[in-house]
Amino acid sequence: MTHSPRNPMTPWRATCIRLLSMSLLSVSLLCALLLCARSVYAADSWDGSVTVSSDYLVRGISRTDDHAALQFDFHYANTSGLIAGLFASNSQTYPGASQDVELSPFVGFAWTVSDDWRTRVLGAHYSYPWNRAGSHYDYDEVDLEAEYRGWLNAGFTYSPNTPYLTRNAYQLRSAASESAEIALQHRLVGKLTGNAGLGYAYLAGPNAVGYGYWSIGLNYDLRPFTLAATYVGTTSQPEVLFYGTSGGGRWTGTVIWRF
Repeated sequence: MTHSPRNPMTPWRATCIRLLSMSLLSVSLLCALLLCARSVYAADSWDGSVTVSSDYLVRGISRTDDHAALQFDFHYANTSGLIAGLFASNSQTYPGASQDVELSPFVGFAWTVSDDWRTRVLGAHYSYPWNRAGSHYDYDEVDLEAEYRGWLNAGFTYSPNTPYLTRNAYQLRSAASESAEIALQHRLVGKLTGNAGLGYAYLAGPNAVGYGYWSIGLNYDLRPFTLAATYVGTTSQPEVLFYGTSGGGRWTGTVIWRF
């Protein structure tokens, strides 16, 4: 593709146009869905969960340096569709770093478009109060999800200030990011469910790069507990923007207690 020398399409400008286009598309889709909104919840409720996992993975990247994670989620939902709560997990941003805690208050709205579709939008702030870099690791995120009949889930995430740790000298940077993913689940037999997911994440900035990630696994329902075994993989690109062991492929085992 040839660009006019009078109006060159620089990488920075192309990235800005791409992010703006994706953001406008997401806002347009959200507005259309809200026009058909009906509340998901029949009554006000307080719910939560406690999770123990062999690793804490977000879009294929470990946030505990391949170590176990203990996580808590507590949230409120009402009949108008409002959701608000707090998520907490231990974290370790890179090899050799001290253990930290990730705190994420969130607020959003959930609704049904039809009997088949359920959707929600969430805004969250992620903070790491005991990290040596302080607020430089903090970031914000908006997440839009749609679920079809409980077996198909699609999501889009945008953040204006995602932090990343460069592989050379562990330099901390931040940039706008976006990701899209799709997940499938199907009951295999009895209480055993199979699931698979595929996603793509893009990080803007001077070292702009995108990478793919995927997962496949099994869940066993022992309500109020859920047992899960999942294999998560990524392409090699995350190693350019994160410490070398952050990406790749790995198995995780998880136990969730919902209350």
